[in-house]
Amino acid sequence: MHSIRIVAIVIYVVVQFIVSPKPKYHLTPAKSIITPGRFLTFILLCLGIVAKEVADIHPDNPFREAEDRLQFAKALDRLKAAQSKNRATFTDFMNPQRGAVFLHQFMKMKISARLYGGYNDAERKMLGFAALYTEDERGDEALSDETFPIIPLTIAYNARFNKQLTHRDFLGAVLGLGLDRCKIGDIRISAKGAVMYTACEVADFIKENLIEVGRATVTATPHADLPDIETPGTQKRITSASLRLDAVVSEALHLSRSKAATLIESEKVFVNWALAKRTHQLVEGDTITVRQVGRLRVDEILGPTKKDRIALKITLY
Repeated sequence: MHSIRIVAIVIYVVVQFIVSPKPKYHLTPAKSIITPGRFLTFILLCLGIVAKEVADIHPDNPFREAEDRLQFAKALDRLKAAQSKNRATFTDFMNPQRGAVFLHQFMKMKISARLYGGYNDAERKMLGFAALYTEDERGDEALSDETFPIIPLTIAYNARFNKQLTHRDFLGAVLGLGLDRCKIGDIRISAKGAVMYTACEVADFIKENLIEVGRATVTATPHADLPDIETPGTQKRITSASLRLDAVVSEALHLSRSKAATLIESEKVFVNWALAKRTHQLVEGDTITVRQVGRLRVDEILGPTKKDRIALKITLY
């Protein structure tokens, strides 16, 4: 995209300097349209355009999409604050894919950082940066669970007199208070309510103002001890010809092998929220996301079957 913009602008400049309208009447012989001054100005403009495009892809912020660049710039600001003030700093909640990509980028920069979302296996997480110097000199280990500014809110209602509320109901109600999605982490559903993981700066606001979800009256309290939290997804046993990504995606999501391969080549399939090749070998614990199709996790590799296939236990979401 950047190269296309450069070519388009250069062509425009060339047209402006070379294909200029000729005068209607010539009192003196026509002079050359390309003068040394125009040529020098043209070269300087081209150099300025290229310099600007190169600056836009500075190695500290290599992302192309506008939203990714904006969010990564905010993360860089949090990093600079941690370094200048010598204290741990944290981003807002981000989706799994963006969190994984950002963490990988900071690891390449040799920055001490950690993702955490309030509980093990959380999807939406904050990215934390450790202080440069800590009293116990533990580096990134100083980013313990307790240091993250995340407060779980238990949102309860009387299930006897109301229909079962869904994730969409809870999320819609809290966003209806005027809060940004980035301040809300995961929402874990129970038969009697939900546990919502929130940024600490909005927890009190939600507690005081969230009084209704759907048509049910609710109360929000700052803890996460709601019983019978539902485990999302459905467990299933499948067999696959191999542990290759395209083979497992095909079997788990009932797609043809060619369709699975096409989705992977189209960069619509992610393993642990990072792009992967069709030949990628899956291991236990891998999470596979297929855009607009579904998501699954490899829970356990059970081993070969009598028909020389590989049995796997997976969870479909």
